Amino acid sequence: MIDILGHEPVATTLRELIVMRAEKGDKPFLICRDEVLTYAEADRLSNRMANRLADEYAIAKGDVVATFMYNCVEQAVIWFACAKLGAIYASLNVSLVKDDLAYSLNDTGAKLLVVDEELAPALNAARGMLELAPRVFVKGDLASVEGGGALAVEDLLEGGESLPEVDVQPTDPMAIVYTGGSTSMPKGVLVSHLYYIAAAIRYGEIAEAREDDVHFANSHFFHIGGQQFAITSPLYWGMTGVMEKWFSASNYWNTVRKYGATVIDPLGTMMAVLLRQPASERDREHKVRVGVGIAAGQVRRDLRDEFEARYGTPMLEVYSMTEMGVLICSERVHDRKLGTCGRPHGWADIIAVDDDDNPLPPNTTGQLLVRPKVPNTSMMRYINKPEETIAAWRNFWYHSGDLGYLDEDGYVHFVGREAHWIRRRGENVSAFEVEKAITSHPGVIDCAVVGVPSDVGEEDIKAYIHAADPADPPPPAEIVAWCKERIAYFKVPRYVAFVEAFPRTMTKNEIARHELREWGVGRAWDSSVTDWIGPASD
Repeated sequence: MIDILGHEPVATTLRELIVMRAEKGDKPFLICRDEVLTYAEADRLSNRMANRLADEYAIAKGDVVATFMYNCVEQAVIWFACAKLGAIYASLNVSLVKDDLAYSLNDTGAKLLVVDEELAPALNAARGMLELAPRVFVKGDLASVEGGGALAVEDLLEGGESLPEVDVQPTDPMAIVYTGGSTSMPKGVLVSHLYYIAAAIRYGEIAEAREDDVHFANSHFFHIGGQQFAITSPLYWGMTGVMEKWFSASNYWNTVRKYGATVIDPLGTMMAVLLRQPASERDREHKVRVGVGIAAGQVRRDLRDEFEARYGTPMLEVYSMTEMGVLICSERVHDRKLGTCGRPHGWADIIAVDDDDNPLPPNTTGQLLVRPKVPNTSMMRYINKPEETIAAWRNFWYHSGDLGYLDEDGYVHFVGREAHWIRRRGENVSAFEVEKAITSHPGVIDCAVVGVPSDVGEEDIKAYIHAADPADPPPPAEIVAWCKERIAYFKVPRYVAFVEAFPRTMTKNEIARHELREWGVGRAWDSSVTDWIGPASD
């Protein structure tokens, strides 16, 4: 028996949980873009796919199956098929293009890939850079994938309906989830079955989950938030999860009302955009009783207060990260302290430390370190990155790269992120990755990318560029277009500025990113207006 903080889990693997929940029959498990997947169908179809993957395409325990797809019910079936085989599911960000798509696919080592017809052009552009040749299946037009050989996703449902005979353990790897890198390329976080089970239990504690709850999730299969809030937590508690293709401010509350959502999780930028919608007498005409997962630093306190007052829904803030699992530290409806993102409630130890990892006294800002208190419920490792895994866990604590402090009562106060991290519209962006794309431009000698305050919350990306010819630098629009061809849209800088030299640290002569951040937007070319803004004297 596995004990999780006094809770005996109803299941310890997703495989076991899917089979168990099949008893709910025709109850909707997932409603995605108006298509309904019932609990019974989720079990039956994932058996068929698992057997087809194993018998026809030699997918075995430990093999990686990747998806490059928008939110859809097929994604859940693919994931559950992997769970039943002991295979590893890797859902890739749909915004990836060419360079970053090739990097991620190479990094996963996927033997099989399922792609949306709409996303096939990005795959076509990246194929010449792939180190392996995964078997490709398409949702939609097979001709959208160049080179031939692609098969229809429907082919994967041609297997038998019995449960595959595979020994799957709670500590076996279940998925690879990508998170933004700080000083390197994005990292694939390898997580286990028990990782998801523990996160679902935390979700139940925070949301006070009930079987009749409906969670309208505003993330994607490639985000840990979407995986937890729309899929694994509802599965654990017998709820219904709802997803759409994209967030829509104009349709948001209509969707909430349509499906009777009782739990929501809008990101900070989404909250800001929703508050810009015209006030309506229907603003409180909904069944939502709680919002969960408002990540620390995503949204200003006054904006959250305004959201709660207008829509009548408590919005609970959390301190969380993919590596440690969702909701590792959180507010609770009956345990909220102004200005904090809650407490770990027994799930982890959290401390603030100085540059040498020495613990700091209460109310003193330092880097936040986290250590789980329940075995096997945090990340297993970064795939293909042993040195970064060891560095992240030095001194037996996970180093978050976040700045904050704990008060005398143990509540966590989030202050900000170290300079290499940028949080843009719900995505963690690696400054290194954006800089890598920009410095590949022949007109650029060096660059530094930082986050600056955004008018919709979180940050926008600003690139400072040292041009090869300062007298004739490349046009900012050309830099932006160059980035759009190579990296996902959310990583593309909004602002571009040119410098003749960077401020540097005295000790290591590194670019002093904290100084660049302090400069703010300043004088820069703004891609949203395609013109220079700010005082010319900056």
